[in-house]
Amino acid sequence: MSITQAFADRFGGGNVRQAGESRRRAGGGFGFGTGRAGRGEGAAGQSERAAGRDYGKAGTARESRRAGSDRRSGSAGRRDGIALPEGFGADVFLICVLLGFAFFVNRAMRISGLYMDDLYLWSCFGEQSFREFVFPIGSTRCRFVYWFAAWAELLLVGNRLEMIVPINILLNWGTAAFLFLFAERLSRSRTVSFLAGLLFLASRFAYYQIGQLLGLMETMGTFFALLNCWLLYRYLHGEDRFYLPALLVWFLNCFTHERYMVLLPMFYLALLVRRDKRWDRLASPAAAFVLMLVIRRLMIGTLSPAGTGGTQIAETFTARGAVVNLLVELLYLFGVNAGPEHLCGLPWQDTPFFVKLLIAGQNALLVLFLVLTAADLRHRRRYRLGLAPVFVDALFFLGFLLGCAASSAVTIRVEMRWIYAQYAFLLLLIACLFGKRREVRLVRDADPEAVDRFKISDRFPLAVLMLMAALTIPVQLYSRRFFPKIYLFPNQERYNSLADVTYGSYGPDILGKEIVIVGNTYQMSDFTRETFFKLFDPQRTGQGTTVRIVESLLDVGQVNSNMLVLKEDPPRNRFLDATETVRALSLFSEYGYYRDGWMDEKAQVQILSGATGEIRMHFMYPGNLTGSETITIRTREATPAADAGLRQVSPDSWELPLISNEQDLTFEADSRRIVEFEFNANFHIEPAAEQRSENRLAILVNFDT
Repeated sequence: MSITQAFADRFGGGNVRQAGESRRRAGGGFGFGTGRAGRGEGAAGQSERAAGRDYGKAGTARESRRAGSDRRSGSAGRRDGIALPEGFGADVFLICVLLGFAFFVNRAMRISGLYMDDLYLWSCFGEQSFREFVFPIGSTRCRFVYWFAAWAELLLVGNRLEMIVPINILLNWGTAAFLFLFAERLSRSRTVSFLAGLLFLASRFAYYQIGQLLGLMETMGTFFALLNCWLLYRYLHGEDRFYLPALLVWFLNCFTHERYMVLLPMFYLALLVRRDKRWDRLASPAAAFVLMLVIRRLMIGTLSPAGTGGTQIAETFTARGAVVNLLVELLYLFGVNAGPEHLCGLPWQDTPFFVKLLIAGQNALLVLFLVLTAADLRHRRRYRLGLAPVFVDALFFLGFLLGCAASSAVTIRVEMRWIYAQYAFLLLLIACLFGKRREVRLVRDADPEAVDRFKISDRFPLAVLMLMAALTIPVQLYSRRFFPKIYLFPNQERYNSLADVTYGSYGPDILGKEIVIVGNTYQMSDFTRETFFKLFDPQRTGQGTTVRIVESLLDVGQVNSNMLVLKEDPPRNRFLDATETVRALSLFSEYGYYRDGWMDEKAQVQILSGATGEIRMHFMYPGNLTGSETITIRTREATPAADAGLRQVSPDSWELPLISNEQDLTFEADSRRIVEFEFNANFHIEPAAEQRSENRLAILVNFDT
């Protein structure tokens, strides 16, 4: 038994089967019929087919053109507000516009480096087998559907991290395109559905979906929830073949994110509305739920879902906290950022007054739309359409909205990304209500006598929705300017900067180097130090790249060709490349010494000693020694170590005899002090293929402190 047959007698009155036949003859549509129907008034024996013939004779030319347009466009009717060709081509055009809008609103988002959860996910991908990554045993989460998709995405991305945000945008656009098509079938208006797609893409709730590698999980969960809703909606309206696919999508979504298990009661709502007593359909949701729990128990050892921030819902849940969180979600949904700055970027108390006025205006327009819709829906009784379809469909979409809200309210806080699915269902609810009132208008248009008795027009409600969107989109775009204040993005910006000044500037040459970071206000973890630079290695090993953190520039030591020195810049939340600055500070050549380590017969350098005061020198002579080669070293600020093996020739001069091709020497000075050395060698390289000054090249020397 269909929903119309089950409920219209109770709430709508009249011969439901006859009304249904009339609506199907008049053009059908998605869900309840939308085409021409008879007046529904007058003598009891008057047929609706006769009313249709009367309309064909008596209707005005304007109404005939409108009805003809509705018949040509099927369930969508005349696409009010946008002068485009009817049919598939116009939908494709608008979906392409949504694609451009998706990239426009997210143009500031980028990922060039990973950190925290994103970096941990990548490290698991790089270190684990496919089975260990997709089906981990003993994890705190059971999300193998998402992990399979993440494995495929990471396999595609490789070390091209700049692809993550475009992929996230495309997936979010795909969800918006599905929402557009769903809303179009509900509203029978391309304008309303296009507005729904724009509002979904512009939403401030999309920050995580776009700006994080794990955003794929949230996008998948939202899409599966919408697909589940669509399939179950088709079953609700008499299409039995969609019931099992809806259940399968729900089951998969439970292993994308466990919060969507709360949508299980929607199946029983649909069965109740349909008065479906088939035992297999009654038992299958419960069986799927039990199977889901068994899988969770086997894989993670618990039935209770984990909360956010490393908490357990069973330990942190309170009824009062859940109610407060539900109220916070409701406020978020209608434009009020009720959370703290680190969760929403722009708290309500810091919101400018003009933005508050825009939010108040959009909510007032939404209330006006609901009032107009309620006023027009009262005419459904006149044409035996009944109010039951309106109540049931509204309850259906509200059920999905409230289910998603309840699942997000049971943990310790509310994050805006959890509101995204709820927002999508709110948009579908608005589209559904517009479609229900438009159904009345289409039936009224088929009644020639009704033209003189009451007026129903789509123009004013459509204008209200367009104005509401015109107020909402600027508010959403303004709120996006404060994404950097949400707790995720300061660190994301830092590690984007770290990637930019290292791999972005030096490319693969950065691999294998020692990265010295001056300052530790960013509190880089040991895991991040060990893993970050593996991101840029196709072999995922990092090739020996190390990270060393020092307190000040004076602690860096001598900068060699295998080092890169970075400095934290907290006011701008970034890293700076200080390699050349530190190199010049730690080792300055007056003459005769070169960056590649070569030293002339005569040279003078200034060296900054480190925390210990030791200055270590490594000499390497790439030729044959005769035994007479010596280097005279003169300095007033340091003395050679006791075991240096030097012969003192004056109070501040020592002679180093070269007894091997490689030889080490250590001087001791006060810590963090500039020490000047003069070198004078009695030999040079024979034959010297290169001469860089008036003196000839003599030896290779590396300094360290």
